[in-house]
Amino acid sequence: MSSSDQKSLEQLFREALREALADVDRDLLVGALLASAADTPSLQLVAEEELAPEAAELELHLDDGDVKEHATNARSFGLFVTAMAEASKEFVKSSLRLGAMSSPLRIAPGPGSVRATFIAPSPHERSDARHTPLGGAPTDDRVWTESDVFSESLWAIATVFSNAEPDQENDALDGIIQTIPVRARIQLRKVAEQVAARDWQVTGEFRKQGLRTHGVSLSSRGAKHLAEQLAVQDVHRAQWTTSGAITGHRWDTGVMFFSADDRVRTFAASFESSDLEQRVAQLATVEDRRVEARFTIYTAVGRGADEGRRSYVLEAIQAVAPDAELDLPSAD
Repeated sequence: MSSSDQKSLEQLFREALREALADVDRDLLVGALLASAADTPSLQLVAEEELAPEAAELELHLDDGDVKEHATNARSFGLFVTAMAEASKEFVKSSLRLGAMSSPLRIAPGPGSVRATFIAPSPHERSDARHTPLGGAPTDDRVWTESDVFSESLWAIATVFSNAEPDQENDALDGIIQTIPVRARIQLRKVAEQVAARDWQVTGEFRKQGLRTHGVSLSSRGAKHLAEQLAVQDVHRAQWTTSGAITGHRWDTGVMFFSADDRVRTFAASFESSDLEQRVAQLATVEDRRVEARFTIYTAVGRGADEGRRSYVLEAIQAVAPDAELDLPSAD
């Protein structure tokens, strides 16, 4: 089957799913469509995207440590949940420049292990049907406005957890932390400290319409490392604009891989917002896509062996037509 035929099949399946979701017999019709896609990975991905909730959900399972028979220490679990909620709220307060606010974030317990699903408030469309992404210009896409910043906060937390393991090959964590407001970092450190203290293993997933499902994993070792990295630290910040190629993108960790024209080594970069991750995922469907990109480079200072380590966060990106001459602004 050619790539064009495959694309047509995926589009037809997407349209069929949307029609089924709007039908009075949606459960029956959706079930039949999912059964027909069971052996086709590309259609399963379409189903995953279309059936994801409009408001983000971050489902977390606690295992190991003192978790016995699906129960754990009440006080530690309460602190874990409270700090998660406060981290989300502080993220939103900073993004919207609010001095105070109540948090509409909800939590739903689940069966099995100690399980909790954090649910962002339902989004509301703007009356002019336009939206300004956190990291870009207004668009006409079917995306949302202020209430969806809570979804963005859960996406950011999931990305932090997925990059917390101490790994010499992963330089992304420092940059991810810098995109999170300081007060939210304080709350996330409390979360990490509870995971480390109770020796929990945290697993789960992040789900939201328009984004691929993110697997989430945080071990007690990773939590200890994360708590240390979330502590107040000195970093040097600089902007850099370059051209190059996207060589890969991983939904599970929320990072891209980039080969810059003026660098020898391919490097990993995280994203300033989920809008940018969605954009990169689209661009990355073309192998070695040529792009112009703007990064913020965070360099650790005064941290012993880690001093001088660089972490890259993507701030903007656009495709470059083949053979086009680039007119790039100079780096700050």
